[in-house]
Amino acid sequence: MPRLLLTLLFPLLAGCSSPGAQVAAEARQALVGMRADDLQACAGIPTRTRHLSDGTELLSYEQRNANVGGLHLNLPSLGEFSIGNSGSYCHALFRVAEGRVIGLNYTGDNDDVFGREGVCAPIVRGCLRSPVPVHVPPPAVPPADPVAGQAGPDAAEAALSPPR
Repeated sequence: MPRLLLTLLFPLLAGCSSPGAQVAAEARQALVGMRADDLQACAGIPTRTRHLSDGTELLSYEQRNANVGGLHLNLPSLGEFSIGNSGSYCHALFRVAEGRVIGLNYTGDNDDVFGREGVCAPIVRGCLRSPVPVHVPPPAVPPADPVAGQAGPDAAEAALSPPR
């Protein structure tokens, strides 16, 4: 009976994907083309960077999980199973060319309970939630002095006061 139950449940569980795995997979597509400055604004400052000989740059981000939990079973007639166990480490490498992300790769022990690379989700989740940068207005330029043709704090005062 237990073997039959596992045989029936395995295909169902194999088709499942964790929310973290879905986020990591979506980021592979969605973040390509993002400006490197915007990536750093949403993902943070990279742990390491490296300029490559082909002119591209690697931005390296790391995620470590201290609590991986889980249960490991060794059943004589059924074999060994790990239940609820997840990876403990993700290394996300963004490849940048001409100031834009051109690729994303994940390495490390990064699979979670039901999906590949789910441990990597915290690195990219913020960028997926707000991928468009907030508009930063240009610095204010004081108005030009209509009398002298110069800008400055006294320009407005000079324009309002009567001539001497």
